[in-house]
Amino acid sequence: MSNLLHRLLILVLLLSFGGQIVNAQEKVFFGNLHSHTSYSDGLGTPKQAYTYARDVAKLDFIALTEHNHLAAMGTDNIGIAANHALYNGSDPNSLISNANAFTKNDQFIALYGQEFSTISSGNHTNVFDIGEVIDVAKGRFDLLDIFLQANKDTSGQTAILMFNHPQNTADLLPTEYGLDDFGGDPVQWLNGMGKYARLIQMINGPGQSPGTNLNSARPDETAFRKFLNLGFKLAPTADQDNHQKNWGNATNARTGIIATSLTKANLLDAMRKRHVYATEDKNLSVIIKVNGSLCGDIIAPLPPPGELSITYSINDADEPNADYEIQVWRDAVGDEPAKMVSAVTTSAGSGQVEDVAFSGEAQYFYFKIIQKDEDGNEDRAWTAPVWFQNASDPLESLTTDVGTGPSASEALFVASKKSEVYHISNECLDAKRIKPTNLVTGPDAKKGRRLHENCPRRGPN
Repeated sequence: MSNLLHRLLILVLLLSFGGQIVNAQEKVFFGNLHSHTSYSDGLGTPKQAYTYARDVAKLDFIALTEHNHLAAMGTDNIGIAANHALYNGSDPNSLISNANAFTKNDQFIALYGQEFSTISSGNHTNVFDIGEVIDVAKGRFDLLDIFLQANKDTSGQTAILMFNHPQNTADLLPTEYGLDDFGGDPVQWLNGMGKYARLIQMINGPGQSPGTNLNSARPDETAFRKFLNLGFKLAPTADQDNHQKNWGNATNARTGIIATSLTKANLLDAMRKRHVYATEDKNLSVIIKVNGSLCGDIIAPLPPPGELSITYSINDADEPNADYEIQVWRDAVGDEPAKMVSAVTTSAGSGQVEDVAFSGEAQYFYFKIIQKDEDGNEDRAWTAPVWFQNASDPLESLTTDVGTGPSASEALFVASKKSEVYHISNECLDAKRIKPTNLVTGPDAKKGRRLHENCPRRGPN
């Protein structure tokens, strides 16, 4: 009987704190998913960056994402593009070695990745947690697709990709994130990049500016709505692109990740599920659910028409008396640009957004939160959408499949027994020169070899 009373007491205590039983295990962790050191075109070392982010900026996590190409080597003429061992070598000074050493569950998570391509070649993307330096030609997003099919992240899944500093216009550029590399066909492009892309930067920078507590870069809301409308399923982030020694502390902007505990596996899983939001406030905690699903989730099959159940929990320890406007934005893929369909004003704590109708058709909803303090100053936050659709997204299964067999692209790999490079297919002119007696095919062609630059080469010799 005493055990039963004990359980009832715990239940009463939970209800007295806003009735957030369903959220009891969910927490928000704050950090930065885009930063650099002298291992590409920034300052300092990975050890200095992780130490500063943990001890000075007081982040829960940070990702060091060095440029993968030679044009962005550091001032000392070093960089992971020229020396891959700086990225994945066994030396304790390598980026991955530092990340592994600094990662302590429930204390601080040191992530790593690479920033692929150049803006002139179709913009930048961050690729997280892969073990090899991306050695395909910058701007060739079709080859990046092939590379990532063959190079999984440390969990054995396809890597998570983030669209960096997008062009903040409603117009789609012909080269944007490799559209041209998929024949300019938006459907092929979405299929090619959509299975990796999970995040898009709402805020980024100012990356080249020294100092702390700087003004955040302007939010790219138009770009966010553009890519959602094209069919990409993305969560917004707020990062700093640090190139100076102010890792995670240049501004108050943060990326919030909702997870059950602070571990690398949990953060990556939450990023993959888009349980991520962008905030201009360094510790504004926002957890919103629609019909019981976190922002970032896909709800399928479609429920019947009716009012949505929208619950929220919003808190900021630094500004307990702030007021909030929660805006509800709605759109459908290929429809007119997203529009605000409802708004509610509230104080911190938990509650519901009422009278938001669901039509029963495929669509998505996301939330913009405006925090107003006693002086009238405003900070904003943006969540990922919740998508309603008829069936589960086939791209979701592609990115979460932890298969052990070779992919379709790996089956096409070829190499020569006497060569240090492999080719993505025998259509490459250099692959055609391989003698039958030296030919290696399939996944074995990649083992111990690097990808042939600009493969497949189809031009004249």
